[in-house]
Amino acid sequence: MEFMHWLLLGSFIMCTASLYFGFHPKYYDPNKVLVDMGDQVFISHLPIAKMHKKYGKTVSKSYVAKIQLAGSYVTLFSSSGNAIDIWAPKVQFAKSIFERAKTIFTNAEVVVVAR
Repeated sequence: MEFMHWLLLGSFIMCTASLYFGFHPKYYDPNKVLVDMGDQVFISHLPIAKMHKKYGKTVSKSYVAKIQLAGSYVTLFSSSGNAIDIWAPKVQFAKSIFERAKTIFTNAEVVVVAR
């Protein structure tokens, strides 16, 4: 095989792996996306954070002032206006993450944006 064929095969394998990690339902389990650690919450908001925790964010429970559900996005807003978006490939995954966020961040304002 020529080098170009190997390059195309490698690209295909990488694309297939990224689709698997980006859309597989087990990576959108609300207990894995929002991990309650007492006063802190680990947020696995990026696809790569589902594979390695160094790419996620850890925030205190008092950091989140507003939780918003808009389609397949769950957004966590701080009181200063900063936001953390959590994308899910299906609306039902986003709804379950949203429900989990409501139970963790009990003092936060809850907003649902209708589409």
